[in-house]
Amino acid sequence: NLRTMLVKWRDSGTLPFWSWASFLGNDFYSTKLFYFQDLFDYPFALTKLPYTDIITIQTYLKFLTAGFCFLYYASVNHYSRRTKLTGSLIFAFSAYNLQTMMHPFFASFFVFLPLYFAGIDRYIMDRKKGLFILMVFFLFVNNYYLFYSVSLFTVLYFIWRWDREYHSMKGMWASAFKLIGCYLIGFAMSGVVVLPEAISILSNSRVGARSATLVFDSVLPYLDYLTGLFTPTSMLANRGAEISQLYSYNTENYSVMAVFLWGSSLCSLMVPQYLFGKHREKSSVISVIVITLVALIPILSSAMHGFSEPSFRWLGSVSFYLIAMILPLIEEPDMDNHVLLWSLLAASIVLATGTALIALADGKELSLIKDDYYLVLICLPSLLVTGAALYYRMTHVILPVILAELCLVSWFTYFGSPSFNYLNKVDMDRTASILGEKGYYQDWVAQFDPESRQEVVRHYIDAWGVYWGLSTNFNLYYDLMGLMSYDSTYTASTNDLKLLDQDHVQDYLPWTFNITNPDIMTLVSTKYAVVAEESQVPFTNAEYITDYAGMPVYRNNDYYNFGKTYTDIMTYDDYDPSMTGLLRSRLIVHAEDYDEIKALLGNEEVTGFEEAVPDGNNYYATLTVNEPGFAVMAVPWHKGWSVTVNSKEVKTYAVSGGLTGIPVVSGTNKIVGTFTPVGLKAGMYATIAGTAGFILLMII
Repeated sequence: NLRTMLVKWRDSGTLPFWSWASFLGNDFYSTKLFYFQDLFDYPFALTKLPYTDIITIQTYLKFLTAGFCFLYYASVNHYSRRTKLTGSLIFAFSAYNLQTMMHPFFASFFVFLPLYFAGIDRYIMDRKKGLFILMVFFLFVNNYYLFYSVSLFTVLYFIWRWDREYHSMKGMWASAFKLIGCYLIGFAMSGVVVLPEAISILSNSRVGARSATLVFDSVLPYLDYLTGLFTPTSMLANRGAEISQLYSYNTENYSVMAVFLWGSSLCSLMVPQYLFGKHREKSSVISVIVITLVALIPILSSAMHGFSEPSFRWLGSVSFYLIAMILPLIEEPDMDNHVLLWSLLAASIVLATGTALIALADGKELSLIKDDYYLVLICLPSLLVTGAALYYRMTHVILPVILAELCLVSWFTYFGSPSFNYLNKVDMDRTASILGEKGYYQDWVAQFDPESRQEVVRHYIDAWGVYWGLSTNFNLYYDLMGLMSYDSTYTASTNDLKLLDQDHVQDYLPWTFNITNPDIMTLVSTKYAVVAEESQVPFTNAEYITDYAGMPVYRNNDYYNFGKTYTDIMTYDDYDPSMTGLLRSRLIVHAEDYDEIKALLGNEEVTGFEEAVPDGNNYYATLTVNEPGFAVMAVPWHKGWSVTVNSKEVKTYAVSGGLTGIPVVSGTNKIVGTFTPVGLKAGMYATIAGTAGFILLMII
C-alpha cells in the first residue's frame, strides 16, 4: 500500500489522505500512515523487488542498525571498545529484538531506541539538548504507539541515570523540568503527523481500559515474567508448538503477553549485582520494583498500553535498560562473588525447571513439551561457563561465549523454528500473486463490465478458498476495495457495522473485519465475488459470470451503485441482527439523530446513483430524484469528509452501520466529497512552532 500511496502522490501531486482499499475506506493519513512511517521502507518502495526480498534485506539492515545505535549509546558513556562491542551484540540479538524482527514495523522503532536514551545521557552529562529533541520528534513520527510507553518509562530511566552520574538527587527535578520542555518541543515538531493520528486513535474502540483489574486470570503472566530474564523466549513463543503456549499467554482480546527480557547470560548474572550485591543501587532497586508492579498489575500494564488491554510490548524499554545497566560491570567485572554464586544457582534452576513448572501450573502434561525442552537446556552450558568466567575474572572468555550463545539463540529463533521452516519463498511469492499484479484484477473486471469505472464496486474475496486464510489485508496489496481488514486503527464509525450483525462483520478480534452477511454486502455496494467453489458464494441472488485465474466469479444481482434514498426509518434500539433484510428499505439511525433525520425523509425511494467515482481524497456522484429526500452513500462517515450538493455544503450523518447519510434536493444532485484529516491544520501549526522553537533553542 505504501507503493500505491507514493505512486498516487507522484501522479496527482496530492497526498492520499483517504484510502479506498483500507476496508470500506479509511483515513489513510491519520491511521494507515501509522504503518508507513518505517524509515527502512522508503528506499525500496518504488523498486520492483518482491516483498519477501525487501523484508530479507531490511532484516539485515535493522540488526546492523540496532548494533550501531547501541554502539553510539555506549560511546556517549565512554566505554571501552570491548564493552561497546559486547553490549551492542547483546542488544542487537536480545530476545526482544529477535522477536520484534518478525513484526518489521515494530522492529524499526526498537532499533533506534538507544539513540533516544543517548540523547538523555548527553543532556544529563553535558546539557546537550539537540539529540534528545530530534529523537523525540523522530520516534513520535516513527511509532507514537510504542513511544507512548517509552515516554512513561523515561521517568524511571532519568532518575536512574541521574543517580549514577551524580550519586545525589540534588538539582534533578529542576533539570528534569527543562528536559520536559525539550520533550514538548520534539512533540510539537511531530504535530503535523502525530496530532491527526492521536485524534483518530482516541475515537477508536481499541482505547479503553478493558482489563481494569488488579490480578490476571491466569498464573502464566506471573511465571513468564519471572522467567523472562533467564529464558530466551524468542526461541519458544513463536515456535508454533505446545511449549509456545506457555510463553505466549494472550488476553481475551489476543494482546501480546510474551515476555522478552533475555539479553544473554550476562544480563541474567549481572543485574542481580545492582539489587543485592556490593554494587547495590537504590535507584536500580526502585526501578525494578516499579517495573515489576506495572507489569504484573493488569490495570497498570493496560495504562502502559495506551489504556487498552494489558500487554508486555512496552518491556522493550526495560530490555534496553537491563542491558545498559550491566555495561559498567562488563567494563570492570568487579563482581560480588557471593551474590554471583547465588545468581548462578538461581538462574540455572529457573532455566532448567522453569518451563516444567509453568507447564504444571497451566495444567499441561510434561510429555507434550518434552521434545522441545532442549531449547531451554542448551543455554545452560553458556550460563555456567559465563558464571565461571565472571567468578575467576577471565574476561577474555566472556565475549566468545556470549557470541556463541547469541548465535545459537538466533538460529533457533528463526531457522530452527517449525513456524518458519514451513514457509517457502516460492509459495509466499505465489500467495502474493493470487490475483496477479496490483490493479490487474480491476482492469480485468472493467473489460467485461465497463460501467464499473463509473461505479463504486466492492469485491468479496473468499478468505479461505482464495486467500487460504493467510491474510485479511490482501486488499491493500492489490489496491482492491474489499470486505476484509485487520486494522487496529480503523475508522471509528465502522463500529456501527457490528450493530447490524457482529457475527458476520467482526472476525476474531474487535479490529478485524470480514463481511459475510449478504444484506450488508449489498448495502456497501458489493458487486462481485471471487471464490474457489460455488458453495462459497455469499450472495442471496448470485449469477455466475466467468472464471478468473481458475476461480469462478459471481455477480451480486441485488447490487446497486453507491447508495440509495430512504423513506422509512428506525433506531438501533429497535433493531436486531435478525433484521438485516430490512437494510435495503429502512434507514437505521442512532436515537439522538432520529427526529432530525426523519424530518429530512422524502416519499421517493431511488435505488442506485447514476454515477459514482471514488478518486483519492474525493468522490464524485450524481443522483436524480423528483423531490427532496435523504440518501445514504457507501462510504464510512468521518468528521474529515466535507460534502457538497450542487456546490452547497450539507450536514452529514452516520447511519446504517456507520455509512454517510446526506439530505438531497429535488432534481439532479451533483455530490462531491472532499476529505481532510481532522487535526491536520492544527498539527501543521504545531510543527511550525516546534521547529521554530528547536532552531531558536539551538541558536541560544
